[in-house]
Amino acid sequence: MKINEKGFVLIEFVIALPLIILLLYGLAQSTLMIFRAAKEQAADYVLEVEAQDFLTRVTQDLRAASYVKRGDAIGGTEIDKIEIHYHGSSTKYYEKGKIKSNDLKIFDIVDTRIYNVARAGNHGAYIYAQRKNDYHYNPITGGNFFGDTIVNKLKYSKLDDRVIHIDLEMQSIETNRIIKISTAVFMPACDEMIGF
Repeated sequence: MKINEKGFVLIEFVIALPLIILLLYGLAQSTLMIFRAAKEQAADYVLEVEAQDFLTRVTQDLRAASYVKRGDAIGGTEIDKIEIHYHGSSTKYYEKGKIKSNDLKIFDIVDTRIYNVARAGNHGAYIYAQRKNDYHYNPITGGNFFGDTIVNKLKYSKLDDRVIHIDLEMQSIETNRIIKISTAVFMPACDEMIGF
């Protein structure tokens, strides 16, 4: 008696098909979980980097500040803007790379940086840097492809005649995680603090 081999192929296929579908479904779910975890990790990294980058920039400008002026940006009392007038090498004391011998003063106030927070769409506020008399804004936070962030709180407060305390709270749009960073900056060249 001969066994019909065509029937066995059909039965094997009917048994194997649900197992293959189950295996592919499990593989797809694992891939999605890995993708979600990588996306969350990237968003958290962007949040930390943007907060640290902003604090590094504003700290460097404040350390060279001649005077600073604080004002409310948006969000009432929780978000401030700051205008920093800082020292730098003045171009009028240089002539083709050589310092004029009769000019003893080689530093002058040459720049002003304004750190402002403005609404960006429906999600929240971003931090922008602008030089005085310049219409171009340089975005420092928000709008990153790997994870968008918003500013919930940015406060500058006076601790001493030449010390500013900065409180920053930022949030990731992707993960809703919040980072809070505070620092104090000593400004050795600061002559005046306005609006504190």
